[in-house]
Amino acid sequence: MANDVTTPAPNPPMACHAKALDGEGRQRQQALLSMVRARVEETRELSDGFALRLPADAELFRDIAEWVGLERKCCSFVDYAIEWKRDDSVWVKLTGEPGTKEVLAAEMGLAAARP
Repeated sequence: MANDVTTPAPNPPMACHAKALDGEGRQRQQALLSMVRARVEETRELSDGFALRLPADAELFRDIAEWVGLERKCCSFVDYAIEWKRDDSVWVKLTGEPGTKEVLAAEMGLAAARP
């Protein structure tokens, strides 16, 4: 009789994998990251990462989703969440295990309390 209990996958190492994207993918990821940084309206520091508020715009939301898809290949240790809330605010949450917040702050230039 097979055992249906699955063992959770181990946490990926807390390291960015620069070679996870080819040259074109890396350029697109960097362009999208620059666009996201430029459009952030608010940054909130969370206990395990950051939340970024961006304008509620359908095209921007698609770009954010593309950026997250590319970013995840490089930084698989981060948990990503994109929310379009009822109050018409868009939030991207970047969270993870202890130490994730510090890596995000250093690698992505994130800082709290940016109105």
